Amino acid sequence: MKRTPIPRRHALACLASLAVASPLWAQTPWPSKPIRLVVPASPGSGPDVMARLIGDRLARRLGQPIVVEPTPGASGILGADKALNAPPDGYTFLFGFNQLMTMNLHIYAKLPYDPVRGIAPVSLISKGGYVLLAGPSVPFDDVAGMIKHARAHPGALVYASFGNGSAPHLGMELLKQRADIDLLHVPYRTSAAANTDLMANQIHVKIETQSSAVPLVRSGKVKALAVTTGTRMSALPEVPTLKETVPGFELTGWNAVWAPAGTPANAVDQMSRAIQATLQEPELRKRLGDMGIDPQGSMPGELDQLTVQESAQWGKLIREKGIKAD
Repeated sequence: MKRTPIPRRHALACLASLAVASPLWAQTPWPSKPIRLVVPASPGSGPDVMARLIGDRLARRLGQPIVVEPTPGASGILGADKALNAPPDGYTFLFGFNQLMTMNLHIYAKLPYDPVRGIAPVSLISKGGYVLLAGPSVPFDDVAGMIKHARAHPGALVYASFGNGSAPHLGMELLKQRADIDLLHVPYRTSAAANTDLMANQIHVKIETQSSAVPLVRSGKVKALAVTTGTRMSALPEVPTLKETVPGFELTGWNAVWAPAGTPANAVDQMSRAIQATLQEPELRKRLGDMGIDPQGSMPGELDQLTVQESAQWGKLIREKGIKAD
């Protein structure tokens, strides 16, 4: 099989990031001032809450404040642009999600950031799945019921996502294909806005990140129809997997930290190691677990490898479905 150029370009980006670290940078203590952690999601969302929990502990470990900056919009593109085009001085990082580096480059003809050569991988944060949610008044309580209703009323059920080409959008399109149903897509600027309308029965269903979905389900304000992981979630053990009804269907997501390409190697390495150590703290692991989050942590090279592999997988699906951003 012919090797795609993506892995090679990722490798070159990593080498370039290391190469620009001059002896002056290597001798400069890091960190010596506050660190910005840009989150491409709305305030109060799952990623924002997770970033603040981790950031508070990272700040104590590193001895400098961590300033979390939620920057929602355009399926995370606005936040990624803000972080990855910041000066590569080791004081701005992106607390993002897989879509930014593995899906967007296949969907958008032009991005304001370079997800291949413009990034320096730092560390994986968490892995998890999604939850298929429904509004409290829909006339079904499980996936089989949703499919039956959708087939009886083609195009009547409305599903939301936080933008064209987002992971929830692609996941629902894949579900439509596998279940042979017709649903109407309504993209929102933020997932939080879509959740508000879901709870108010203005929309019918949506795929939501695990960290944001678990509190909503536990509050009783929405229905959980299924989880998208291969096995049931420990945080929602009573909720079946989607593949129990639609064989073979799985959708996973992950969060990670990246820096702008050219960030000093010592800053990338120290931030990576600090994140990994922080994610091992028992109290933090418990709090994240209560939110349905599975903390991970990784070296930069491991994150880069995961990014390259998933980019190839999602690129194939996006091409097959002909999905492009409007």
